[in-house]
Amino acid sequence: MTLYPLLMAPCFRSGEETPWGGSMLRDAFMKDAPEQTGESLEISALPGRESLVRNGVHAGKTLNSMIELWGEQLTGKLDGDFPLLLKLIDARETLSVQVHPDDAYAGANEGGKLGKTEAWVVLNCEPGARLAYGVNAQGKPLSEIFEAGAEAVEGALNWVDVRPGDVYYIPSGMVHAIGAGIQLYEIQQSSDVTYRFWDWGRVGKDGKPRALHIRQALDVTDPELHMEKLWGATSLCKGGSRTYYISNRYFELCRLNVSGAMPLSDGRMLFLTPTAPCTLRWGDESLELNPFDSVLVPAGLEGVTLESEDCKVLMSSPSDRETLRRELGYRAENVAGLAEA
Repeated sequence: MTLYPLLMAPCFRSGEETPWGGSMLRDAFMKDAPEQTGESLEISALPGRESLVRNGVHAGKTLNSMIELWGEQLTGKLDGDFPLLLKLIDARETLSVQVHPDDAYAGANEGGKLGKTEAWVVLNCEPGARLAYGVNAQGKPLSEIFEAGAEAVEGALNWVDVRPGDVYYIPSGMVHAIGAGIQLYEIQQSSDVTYRFWDWGRVGKDGKPRALHIRQALDVTDPELHMEKLWGATSLCKGGSRTYYISNRYFELCRLNVSGAMPLSDGRMLFLTPTAPCTLRWGDESLELNPFDSVLVPAGLEGVTLESEDCKVLMSSPSDRETLRRELGYRAENVAGLAEA
């Protein structure tokens, strides 16, 4: 078995599936996407929405085929199914107001699926762009607010202005919506369970409003979830520095600030998405990466380095929280989820 980093070709959600999507994934992020595309599932093992290998002897194979072929050498030791899903999102219009369940609720009510905790990194946005990040019901029942119409809904949401580089953590139970004119990197649990509270009056091709899921959304919402954007904790390392933002029981999110040759950690799979050209090296092999390519580095592949004179790379992976606590020391308090049991 010869392991190598897997450069992935995404699966797209477009057209009526994402009526709020635009053309930026194609025009600015150089994806081979339809014109109206909302989501590029960069590294995905969701059935029917799998990403494909682009490089090497396994080009054309699905991610699930590679999981079957390489097993723990690819994923590391996992409890259950493939845990993570990486997306790029283009919101030409504001998305629905939504919330996601935790594992227990999704497992009991959605056929054993995972819940969804996720995080966003703002890649690009128009001036004045904003996100709905939590809800302020001001003592009113949420059901009453979401029955009162667009003005009441908009007034009850906690809107935050965003800029490129901002990082936001969205635990299960947090009400949220991506605003118009924003492109995001999203790392999440490998789940497609979303409950819509409100969809701004959108209708489908049949002229009927898109489905809402008020009962389920009310079941899972935690109206007390109020958070700020994340600043993270930075650690100097060979070849640059690493800024850690999240390390919970589901995933770790880090920005690599590469200015030389940066060794990557062995023993766990890594998702890498550079924002500028860079080179990935292992042994005598190398792979040139373009901006917003997404690469899966197998857990069993050792001696991998990233090289660039000046490049930022978003890295997501299963968490190694004990190692990170030791690395950061007192700074660990600045990483979301790291203090959790």
